[in-house]
Amino acid sequence: MTRPSALLLLGVVVLFPPFAPTARAQDPLSTYSDAFEAQVTRTQPVIRYTVSVDPEDLTAYRVEMRVRNAPSTLHLALPIWAPGAYRVPGFSRWLRDLAVRSGDREVSITPVDSSSWRADIVGGEATVSYTVGWASPLVGSTPNNRSFLTATGGLVDGPATFLYMSGAPAHKLVPAHVTFDLPEGWRIATGLVPTADPQTFFAPSYDVLVDSPTLVGALRVWMFDVDGVPHRVAYWPRPSAAPFDTAAFVASAERVVRTARDIFGRLPYREYTFLYVDGAGGGLEHLNSTTIGARSEVLSLSPTSRLSVTAHEYVHTWNVKRARPVNLGPFDYQRIARSNNLWFSEGMTSFFSTEIQRRGFWTEEQAKTSLAASIAEYLGNPARTRVSPARSSWTTWDPPSVNGGYSISYYLTGALIGEMLELKLRDATGTRRGMDDVMHRVFDRYAAARGFTDAQLEATIAGVCGCSMRTFFANYVVGTRPFDFDQYLALAGWKAVVDRRPATDSAGAVLADLRVRLSPLSGFGSSSSGGIARATFSISDPSSVWGRAGLVTGDAAVTVNGRPVATADELTRALAGAKIGDVVPVEYERAGARRTVQVALTGYDVVRVRIEELPTITPRQRAVRRVWMTGR
Repeated sequence: MTRPSALLLLGVVVLFPPFAPTARAQDPLSTYSDAFEAQVTRTQPVIRYTVSVDPEDLTAYRVEMRVRNAPSTLHLALPIWAPGAYRVPGFSRWLRDLAVRSGDREVSITPVDSSSWRADIVGGEATVSYTVGWASPLVGSTPNNRSFLTATGGLVDGPATFLYMSGAPAHKLVPAHVTFDLPEGWRIATGLVPTADPQTFFAPSYDVLVDSPTLVGALRVWMFDVDGVPHRVAYWPRPSAAPFDTAAFVASAERVVRTARDIFGRLPYREYTFLYVDGAGGGLEHLNSTTIGARSEVLSLSPTSRLSVTAHEYVHTWNVKRARPVNLGPFDYQRIARSNNLWFSEGMTSFFSTEIQRRGFWTEEQAKTSLAASIAEYLGNPARTRVSPARSSWTTWDPPSVNGGYSISYYLTGALIGEMLELKLRDATGTRRGMDDVMHRVFDRYAAARGFTDAQLEATIAGVCGCSMRTFFANYVVGTRPFDFDQYLALAGWKAVVDRRPATDSAGAVLADLRVRLSPLSGFGSSSSGGIARATFSISDPSSVWGRAGLVTGDAAVTVNGRPVATADELTRALAGAKIGDVVPVEYERAGARRTVQVALTGYDVVRVRIEELPTITPRQRAVRRVWMTGR
């Protein structure tokens, strides 16, 4: 249902800062004053931002930061990375025209390093102005799930947009107001707290500010509520957007929320906003919102096509945004944050995304097909015996060369670990406990200031199971022992039938090895190349013809088969008609040097998996299977 007043939300505002100290994780208020939406001291800095869009110049957002009660030396910084996106995109490269005025005059600015500055001011007041843009007009105008700007709308990305006072750690805890000065008729959708001024929003801290992206422009907005909690679905369409079934689109988001509520027990926020962009794919979680790419032409074919990524990003509300590893917060935006536990933070989130689809959308046959496909993807990746889930998590910041060119997704391995644990826990406890109970305990104990350690996570799972998890973790989390799927599938009366054969098309013709992907040139989207000057190749298997030719993930694409490539579609067209025996010239850049390789195409093998029933099935196995599917 569409409501014209969807952007004006009424009700009591109760904030849940992401890492505020708490008496108990499940009971965040220890005194009445904890409920105050802003806790300040009299001498604390007062900060107000204004973000402006000039319709005559869409090459950048213009930002003004006004500070009162500032120290005599004003230290400013821009993050080098964004929580949830485990790479360093170099936002400061696109910050321009930085100026500081104090005492009615412009004061000099001294760079401290590539992402921080200082200025001496007078009277405790300063106005900082600057613009934030992109590597090129093409990058900035390409819609994605992080940052872009067009004539009909854009997305304001917090880490790329807002400077912060870096002189003392407490300065990141200073509240701020943000006003958006936008072209007439543009609407605003954000997880920030609305105020009496529909153009102005409130953030109780810098951490909340940068974790609350803002979608602006000619938006379509729908509302629904669950347990009386408002939920907003905002969609930015391109001018040429294809029509799609918006009722089914919004209904699928609501069903995700209701199913997740049933799994996790309650909703831990005052409101939630789904921000969809008619553009490149990908998604990124935030404190009480998510940004997701959703092409209208794809939605026109299937309005639930973004169901999986919607469920994944939404589950992060509990896993990562509140319960998290110790390494992932409070954030130091000037240093990367490594963790061994992204297999849990991201992979287990994928497990719960699949669980939501099992319980709310799929038949048992669809659920088995999905699980079989994940098992096949795992078995088809030679990195499974070389890179552990913990190692994959820790080295996500690094190029594949640190693991010998091999890479395997901790999303995939973590989700499969979740499936094995779910079956193990249900069997060990007579179906009474499973991964839902693990997440309940993790949330209750660690959705607070500190987060959990590796040992605490293992102990929590062991406590739910009532058994030791030491061997399981040693083999499958820290170690590279291949997952023993049949051991766990048997607990539900199933087995995996694995078939490895040459890849063929529907007519049986052997396919050429075209296993190369392109991370597209687009802003700072989670599926993008991070705003660099070119799209980049992704080579997941060094033993493929592309890896054997010398290409590695991260090489910047120039041409393929003599054709320039900057998007996945262009790569597909460049390889159209390629067959076994062809030699494909590839031009690319690495470390600033342009190179060319010749890729000789051959066939390749694929793994196919079917999940079949065991010859005999016990009532206990049927009970495990039922709970795996329905939760009951």
